[in-house]
Amino acid sequence: MVHVKIVWVSFQEGGRKSVPPEGRYFSVARFPDDINWQNNAWSVVFELEAPEESIDETVSYGTVKFLVDNAPTEKMAEFSSFDIYEGPKKVAQVIILD
Repeated sequence: MVHVKIVWVSFQEGGRKSVPPEGRYFSVARFPDDINWQNNAWSVVFELEAPEESIDETVSYGTVKFLVDNAPTEKMAEFSSFDIYEGPKKVAQVIILD
């Protein structure tokens, strides 16, 4: 599992109505090199700590891994961040801390 910081897109900017609470959260990853990503998307699973809210942003810390064993795990080492989506909607940017 890789340690991450998740910066949530605000509801006003098209993100989730509320961020996930502490615990397990599943989403779809989009890495910077993903062009036709919706046809080849990889699911990820997070173990989240309780979200932290400020005036400017809401963030969560935790760990992430791909949901399946045959996923391109090298992408977690190759890139410093990726986005996560719920359907066609971007809900957060994930910053890799490891």
